[in-house]
Amino acid sequence: MAEQHYVIIGNGPAANEAAGALREKVPESRVSIISKEHVGYYQPHLLPDFIAGKVSLEEICVRPPAFYKEHGIKLRLGQEVVEVNFSKKELLLSHNEVIHFDGLIIATGGKPRIPEPLQVFEDLLMKLKTVADAKAWQDKLAEVDSVLVIGGDLTSLSFTKALLGLDKEISFIVDEDCFWPLRFTRERCDKVMERLTDKGVKVIECRKIKSLVRITDDLVEVETDTGRLAVGAVGGFFGLIPDVRFLARSGLHIERGILVDECLRTQFDGVYAAGDCAQVYHPELRDYWVSIGYRNARNLGRIAGLNLAGNRIQADMAAESIFQVEDIKVNTSWWTEF
Repeated sequence: MAEQHYVIIGNGPAANEAAGALREKVPESRVSIISKEHVGYYQPHLLPDFIAGKVSLEEICVRPPAFYKEHGIKLRLGQEVVEVNFSKKELLLSHNEVIHFDGLIIATGGKPRIPEPLQVFEDLLMKLKTVADAKAWQDKLAEVDSVLVIGGDLTSLSFTKALLGLDKEISFIVDEDCFWPLRFTRERCDKVMERLTDKGVKVIECRKIKSLVRITDDLVEVETDTGRLAVGAVGGFFGLIPDVRFLARSGLHIERGILVDECLRTQFDGVYAAGDCAQVYHPELRDYWVSIGYRNARNLGRIAGLNLAGNRIQADMAAESIFQVEDIKVNTSWWTEF
């Protein structure tokens, strides 16, 4: 029998747990992780501390490169999958290399979401999802004294806390779009605004951002429906959407994320999806739910790896821990943790 080649797209918690499960259950197989990022598996929730200089890149990384060699996992960094042919079981990389797979797990996670009214200003909105984003913030913060944060989610608040430690002048616009997957309520908004004000952050109340204009390399003018201000940089924190655009014409069933059954299988044989990019069927609810959070991603990644190796384990999430937002059912670990 020919050696089986299992490929995992992504290099976050779901991807690494899947790789570990495959190596454990099918030790004779080839296991490859392909990631478009140029750095290894790291903890994204520590990026604000990395920006603030509290931790090094090595300290936020979960596994050193030597780990993969020791465990027989081929790690391919800085290589982007741009197309998947499921009938031929082939991946096409951005440099035109074709890779055959016998089994595939898609664990690409999420990417920053920009609300439609602000997409015209996207090039002026700095984001924070990857190490590359964090390094861009470090460079920018070395040049500017003031920052406008548009947000309200956990990442935006952690980032703001890091900025306070850097003695920057911070303005903050609490945007209801940033609360996803939590419901936006006046009470929740007021609590966030009160906490920010107590910390010395200037909270700007407005309903609409009318324009963003770059005046100089280190100055952006922001116009809202309540006034104008000039800041050195603007950060946009509007939550994440599944990073699955490269699969749009692949024939894979995609709604908000990749649709999978309770065992994380797609409609293609030997193809699974796990983590933030997956939309998982729940037999009890008779509906799909999405998972958000580091711990959930690890759990789903391991289940996907075990099932690709021949098991049939269901992603049993208690129905009462799943709530609905805008017709999307969500389970998020930080909802209970924070």
